[in-house]
Amino acid sequence: MRNFGYVRAPSPGEAIKALAGGDGDARVLAGGTDLIPLAKDDIVSPDLLVDISGWSDGTGITQGEGNLTVGALTPLSVIAEDVMVRREYSALAAACRLAATPQLRNMGTIGGNLLQQTRCWYYRGPFDCWLKGGDTCYARHGENELHSIFSTSASPCVSAHPSDPAAALLALDARVRFVTSRGEEEIAVEELYALPEQSRRSFVRLSTDAVITAVLLPVRSSETHSIYVKAMPRASWGFALVGVAIVLTVNGGTITKARVALSGVSPIPVRARQVEEALQGQAVSSLESEALSKMVGAGAQPLAHNGYKVALLRGLFSEALEEVCRRF
Repeated sequence: MRNFGYVRAPSPGEAIKALAGGDGDARVLAGGTDLIPLAKDDIVSPDLLVDISGWSDGTGITQGEGNLTVGALTPLSVIAEDVMVRREYSALAAACRLAATPQLRNMGTIGGNLLQQTRCWYYRGPFDCWLKGGDTCYARHGENELHSIFSTSASPCVSAHPSDPAAALLALDARVRFVTSRGEEEIAVEELYALPEQSRRSFVRLSTDAVITAVLLPVRSSETHSIYVKAMPRASWGFALVGVAIVLTVNGGTITKARVALSGVSPIPVRARQVEEALQGQAVSSLESEALSKMVGAGAQPLAHNGYKVALLRGLFSEALEEVCRRF
């Protein structure tokens, strides 16, 4: 691990000043569950760490007019056990509960989780892969059993996005509040991510001087229920092979709104728009889950070793759909 400078920022404004005034690569430090391992492995080499963990108003979950506000420094464990989140946004509670080990959930923050780097072993290992500035995505023709099955021809990196909460928040139509030197701004979670490209070797659209301060969820109607389920390579505490988040609004027994988001199958969290459109207008008591499950896997472009994910996705989607429909 290389030498670096360190400064504690007591407020978002001070953090922005510190980032702007740092020499070289300045990084934000909160829970540190991703950044510290990356620095230890020399994948990133920050010249300055700006510690924001002491923000007095950076944690907490509050109900406001039109939004539930989750502070960016709120640990995943707190979100997973919050009574309001479990009742009103159960997909997010489940995603946070399934995200990692208890120790990591206690340290890891929701803001940091959304910005975490891929777990691809070529990126994390001693390979000069495309995402780290090289010329080759070694996973494309290498060991890729845990990698993407969607957007594999469109993206120069075929790793699978590791965040469970990101998929749940995408399905829940959440927004992210952040600050830069220009002031405070907001962006939809759906717009937060984009496939990487030559000029932006990152899955996140935020500028390097941006600091997330909160996640905002729209107030849930009484006719809306949500779910998040995932399949892992081991019984618990693993990254998703496949994750499915479903949010349904039902009036008079008919689905009036549907959002379906997937994790573990694409370089970024993605919505299954074809399935969403097919669900709307359907009677919740007579859904043809088999036809819908085939639809959720349409367009998949599996790699040499991960074709199993297509069948896994279809089965997991059917399971999640049946479970959430039982709540109405």
